[in-house]
Amino acid sequence: MTKTVLVVDDQPGIRMLLREVIKTLEYNVGEAKTGQEAIDFVKEQHPDLMLLDYKLPIKDGLEVLNELQSEDYQVPAVLMSGLAEDDLQGAHTHSLVKSVVGKPFDVQKIREIILNILR
Repeated sequence: MTKTVLVVDDQPGIRMLLREVIKTLEYNVGEAKTGQEAIDFVKEQHPDLMLLDYKLPIKDGLEVLNELQSEDYQVPAVLMSGLAEDDLQGAHTHSLVKSVVGKPFDVQKIREIILNILR
């Protein structure tokens, strides 16, 4: 069965870029532009991986992770952020976070991270 990667970012350009990268890896792609949309998608579709922006409207990436974990949804996440690493308030130590990627990110690095997690 083909795996699904959920891209969560409020910037349409980032979602489009990541959608194209994921399609070249032959995975299905889901998209959400807010934290609440991400939570709803995870509960309905159970994606295999989530590429999650840290700074989102309504609920930020950490709130999304905490809510999913509290309801026992174990979706590995790659946290994306334009903030300096130390501004992530310990988010990289969250049990669902498998990697933290700074923006702007290297497309090749994102590809490798996705492949490594979904292998």
